[in-house]
Amino acid sequence: MVNILADILLELKNLKTKFKTYNGEVKAVDGIDLTVHKKEVLGILGESGCGKSATALSIMRLIPSPPGEVCADKMELRGVELQFLTEKQMSKVRGNEISMIFQDPLSALNPTFTVGEQLMELLMLHQGFDRNTAYHKAIEALNIVQIPAAANRLSDYPHQLSGGMRQRVMLAMACACSPSLLLADEPTTALDVTVQAQILDLLSQLQSEMEIAIMLITHDLGVVAEIAQRVAVMYAGVVVENATVQNLFAKPLHPYTQGLLASLPLLEVEQERLNVIPGGVPNMLDLPSGCRFHPRCPHCWQICRLQEPPLFSQNESEVRCWLFAQGIDK
Repeated sequence: MVNILADILLELKNLKTKFKTYNGEVKAVDGIDLTVHKKEVLGILGESGCGKSATALSIMRLIPSPPGEVCADKMELRGVELQFLTEKQMSKVRGNEISMIFQDPLSALNPTFTVGEQLMELLMLHQGFDRNTAYHKAIEALNIVQIPAAANRLSDYPHQLSGGMRQRVMLAMACACSPSLLLADEPTTALDVTVQAQILDLLSQLQSEMEIAIMLITHDLGVVAEIAQRVAVMYAGVVVENATVQNLFAKPLHPYTQGLLASLPLLEVEQERLNVIPGGVPNMLDLPSGCRFHPRCPHCWQICRLQEPPLFSQNESEVRCWLFAQGIDK
């Protein structure tokens, strides 16, 4: 029998991330549960502002305090509670156990240091290599992410590289210390379609060869379909659906997920207009009562306006919607 618990790499229970602002408190992440298993790709899907990036930064403990505040009933990596680690201990976890790549590599890389200097510093700090060993390991890391003439690129500054090359450098830095978990925050958004495909292929290859788990944050359904095995759909700070990729695309359960899939253009059908989800994302300073999606939902009942639904189990999926509750007056 397979021990499912032994297969868990990262476990989040009731994660909350909030920010104090002059206008009030923003609950960017409001009590989410997530599990990432070893060697899997988990897609985190949702519109901008739904809490995807805040979730990743909370795991990395990179939310500035103040104005941010992060708490959770559990935030464990390999059974180690990340919340209780000192900053010195957490700095060792970053890079060695968890790495992160960002949407805009130009802002993530230091413009005043060469690619080689940044890679070598990372390797010397986290792996304890001397400068000569770090130099050769840096070339090896760039070769792994398929950067041509890797030795020559070490002397380049970030602004001298294309967007795709910069993202490959970020991948090289993220994977140089062989982490067990990679948080990829919109890694293909700023790239053209051809380069997007190359980066996704590279992510899949690295995940397979290095046997790392990936939490892939995106708003692109195509990216999720390409490399993820499971998907968590977020809306206004909460997870509204958990499903395998196959189930999500074959039979989406939550009205929000259904709306996202219905908005995709159909190549085989001539459409005058694309389908859209009516309304807009709620103001995070003034969330609607009850279900957060109810002002935009075509199935809204009275209970949806009054009470927020829990996650209901539905076959192999979970869905936060009163449509799937049993024995209640709707």
